Amino acid sequence: MSRLIILARHGSVRQVNIKGQFTSIGRDPACDVHIDSLGVSRRHASIHWTGDRFVLTDLASFNGTFVNDERVESHALKNGDAIALGDCRLRFLYSSTVLPSEDALRLVTQAHGLEDPHAARERSDWVAFFRRGRTAGKQGDAFVRNR
Repeated sequence: MSRLIILARHGSVRQVNIKGQFTSIGRDPACDVHIDSLGVSRRHASIHWTGDRFVLTDLASFNGTFVNDERVESHALKNGDAIALGDCRLRFLYSSTVLPSEDALRLVTQAHGLEDPHAARERSDWVAFFRRGRTAGKQGDAFVRNR
């Protein structure tokens, strides 16, 4: 089962299962993954199954689509990839278990490699996390929490 863990700008976390061959992502409520944020285009990106992998494609969005801090037009997704759409952060997971919200939150804010979701939990500093934004990726990873 594949899913997206979504961290919205106001700090809410949710998990969305990716179903079917094509999944649309955007601000338009008709999208399969609706993200209510002005930084996200109405039809921002899509994820489609090619038969052997999931591919994320930017749909000519205004703010672009980033995977692991690199702007992409199209990208074959791997388990744990960090995705940025506007001011929204997502983590692509390909596994068979649903995570509790606090573990999902830890995964979406990690830099790159995935840790054991049952490891010790740390308090996150949300104000610093959202201030750093995507531009901080040049100095440090925008998905890493301040400790």
